[in-house]
Amino acid sequence: MEIPHILQQLGFTDKEIKVYMMLLTGGPSSVRRLAKDADVNRGTVYEALKTLQKAGLAGMYQKHKKQFFLAEDPEKLAEVIDRKERSVSSLKRDLAEVLPELRSLYVHGGAKPTVKYYEGDKGFTIILNDVLHTMSDEADKTYRAYSSSALRDYLYREFPHFTKERIKRGLLVRVIAIGAGGDDQPLAERRWLSEKDSSPTYSIIYGKKVAFLSLGKNDSPLGILVEDANVAATERLIFDRVWESLKP
Repeated sequence: MEIPHILQQLGFTDKEIKVYMMLLTGGPSSVRRLAKDADVNRGTVYEALKTLQKAGLAGMYQKHKKQFFLAEDPEKLAEVIDRKERSVSSLKRDLAEVLPELRSLYVHGGAKPTVKYYEGDKGFTIILNDVLHTMSDEADKTYRAYSSSALRDYLYREFPHFTKERIKRGLLVRVIAIGAGGDDQPLAERRWLSEKDSSPTYSIIYGKKVAFLSLGKNDSPLGILVEDANVAATERLIFDRVWESLKP
């Protein structure tokens, strides 16, 4: 890997890298010489040197009332990386503290309904993960689903352990099944709307969200997530009325 590329990964600009490489290979230099050799103005060189000195990669000494700059031992680069690692670790801790508030703003923010589209098995997995995370934060751990036998082979294809994770989190699901089949699972109640006919869509009502999962062309998974408290409340009301009308 080339040295400039490594320095870029550490956050240095092209001009800062150029000045550093000149110090590294050319020895002590004045600002005037650096500006001439790098073909940049002195102001740019001064700014680059400030950054390099702050990072511990460049030093300065005075001789006959004239300033000279030189590169520090390249081992200093390891210290730069250590400082960045400590900074990232600190940032992760800070993020962990504010993440609940950020998620709260994300879920409840905005007066208009939000609609998101997801494609492929990855899209189904994103929605299923959202069900787990959203319901884990809800006081009522029960969510609802219209289960379609037509989607059964696709829904958990990339997330086969979804049910185990749901049970582990203590989430209860009420399922209105459309189509034959469907295994009994812990923390799950199931009633059949029809054991003969199927449905092209699998729906999940959870928290303030409603997800519609279906298949597009060539049986490509397609997910639509509607995020709105009123829509979710209406869908939940309809589901509960249908649920009560069906035999256990």
